[in-house]
Amino acid sequence: MADEQKIVVELPSERGGYSPVASTAEPSRLEEFRKGWIQAIALPDNLPDLAYTLTSTVAIPALLSSCWVSIPIPGFIRLGVLGVLAIAGIFTLYLRQVVPEIKDILLLRVGLVAVGVLLGI
Repeated sequence: MADEQKIVVELPSERGGYSPVASTAEPSRLEEFRKGWIQAIALPDNLPDLAYTLTSTVAIPALLSSCWVSIPIPGFIRLGVLGVLAIAGIFTLYLRQVVPEIKDILLLRVGLVAVGVLLGI
């Protein structure tokens, strides 16, 4: 008796019909890309994580821009960092166009980074 399989029978409800069967079709790569970026850029739901995220979004750029101004860095390293920042900016603009659901939150995050940079200078 222990090796017997259980059989589940679904009965139609009074409202009409059976419950819909989940689709087994896989989402496209573009949909996976969009959902991944939406989840990555979204703000956390709980208050401590939200406070940490917003604080670090301001504090880390402030620290880096403060080091940029006060520490003597060779010119080729400064040029390399500016190149990386330019590529990141282009990618941010591309991401804003490809995934329109994140426009507002992306704008908020870029604004917080800009505030951090200005505080560090």
